[in-house]
Amino acid sequence: MTFDARKAQKAPASGQQNALFALITLMVVCGAFFAVLSLPHKAAGHDSSRLTQVSVLETSMPDLPGEAAESYFIALGRVDPKAQEDLSRKIARAGKRDDEALTQLIMAHAEKVLRDHADELGQADTKHFDTLLDMTRTRLRQAARKRSKWCNAARYADLADMEFRQPADFELAMAEFKAPLKDYSFDVMAGLMIAIEDARVHPVQRGTLTRADEAALQGVVMSLMADPDVLPLMVSLRAGDDAKKTLNGVNVCNLGATAVTAAKTLPQETKGRLLAEAARQFRDNGTSAFRTGVGF
Repeated sequence: MTFDARKAQKAPASGQQNALFALITLMVVCGAFFAVLSLPHKAAGHDSSRLTQVSVLETSMPDLPGEAAESYFIALGRVDPKAQEDLSRKIARAGKRDDEALTQLIMAHAEKVLRDHADELGQADTKHFDTLLDMTRTRLRQAARKRSKWCNAARYADLADMEFRQPADFELAMAEFKAPLKDYSFDVMAGLMIAIEDARVHPVQRGTLTRADEAALQGVVMSLMADPDVLPLMVSLRAGDDAKKTLNGVNVCNLGATAVTAAKTLPQETKGRLLAEAARQFRDNGTSAFRTGVGF
C-alpha cells in the first residue's frame, strides 16, 4: 500500500489517538520480547552492535550495575550535567543495593530526565530510532539462534498462572525475567541521550500526525497481525484455547524480530512525527501515556 503525502491532512484528535495507540501496540508487541534481548556479548570496545560508544568524561563514576549503566551515566553527563550530579547523589544516599534495586533507582531518575528533555528528543533525527530498532532486531535474532529459554512463549503463560497461585515463586521468576532487561534498558537510554545531544545541533522541526501517518501505522499493525506465524496464534487465543498449549514452542524472539522489521517499513516522515508525538505525550503524562488500553 502506498500513500501520497501531498494529499495528507492533519489527523483529528481522535485520529492522532488511534495512530498513537497503534504505535503503542507495536511497541508492546516488541516489548513482550525484551527479556531475551540482553544476551552475553563482547566487551563494549569490541562490539559494534552496542550503542553506547561514548567517550569517558572527567567525572566521578558512582557504583553502577555494569558497563551499559556506566555508558548511560556518561551520555547523561553530556546532555544534562546537573541531572548526572543529582543521580550520583541519589545513588550515594541509597547506600549498598543489589543490581535490580539500583537499576530501578536509575530508571526512575531517567524518566524525569526524559520528561525534561522530551521536546529535544522529539526533534531528533529518525536515524537514532532506526539504530535502536536495528539493535533490538539483532539481539532478538541472536537469542533465537541460541535458543534462549525466554524465546518459548509458553514461559509467559506460566508467569501469568503463577502470579496468583504461587506469589513467592512468581516474584523469583519475575526477578529472573527482569535481569536480562538491565543492559538493554541502559543501552536504549544511552541511545536516547545521544539522540537528544544530536538534536541540539541538528534539530528537525515536525508537524502533527497526519491521516497518512495513521493509515501507514494501521497498515503496519494489520500486516503484522496477518503474518502467517502470528495469525494462527491470535485466532486460537481469541477462541479461548488453552494459552499455554497454544504458545508452547512458539518462538517469540522470531516474532519480535518480525515486529521490529514491520516497524522499520514505516516512512521516515511518519517515524519522525510519531517520535515527536510520543515525546509530547511522555512530556505531559510520563509513562502513564503508554499504559492506556495496553499492558503486559
